[in-house]
Amino acid sequence: MGKSKQGRISVLVRQNGITPKKGLQNQVSSTAPQKEEKEKVIVDIGLDISTAVVGICVLEASTGNMLHLSHKKLTKFDNEYEKADNFTNDWVSDKWIVRKIFIEEAAKKFSPGFSSADTIMTLGRFNGIISYMIYQWFDIQPIMVNVRSARAVLNIKINYKDKTKDTKTKVFEAVLARNPSFPWTKHVAKTGKSQGQVVWDKTNQDMADAWVISRGGQLINP
Repeated sequence: MGKSKQGRISVLVRQNGITPKKGLQNQVSSTAPQKEEKEKVIVDIGLDISTAVVGICVLEASTGNMLHLSHKKLTKFDNEYEKADNFTNDWVSDKWIVRKIFIEEAAKKFSPGFSSADTIMTLGRFNGIISYMIYQWFDIQPIMVNVRSARAVLNIKINYKDKTKDTKTKVFEAVLARNPSFPWTKHVAKTGKSQGQVVWDKTNQDMADAWVISRGGQLINP
């Protein structure tokens, strides 16, 4: 978390008496011109954190409209510390004033065929590292969102008895159906049954999860 990662990040001045920590480079200036602030958009951020890919979604706070959808691929880095060091905030716009930040709550229990104790511990540790980095960048305590609660409030129903597709694929398809105009990505398959064909990129699943967390978070925490 070197100084090179910290940009000029605006946060919404809160009404609970909490003010940004002194000494941070990304604190809000009380003397900023009112005209400049009026041109900025108040936003909420949602993150889907994993050690492979972090999905990022930014929504307008008042409408829930999508303003930014992207991801950070971290697969080439060896451990969670290197991965965290390469999770930069270059996706942040200086035209945003951040109101709330939603992060998917880390898994607390085993899911059959999903993870081992080591995997859960690693994911939980990485989730904590990124959550703290986000807190340092924005001076906002992230709100942890239960993914099933987020799906429920968005009326996204997953048929767990259907084993033909995994849950992340089902969620992506549900989000895609609702938001076909989002900047989803495709690539030409180099191997497998779809070799040579244009297919959906796997990172879409992480971006879809980020949208679920951000939009679901908005509805659960208005």
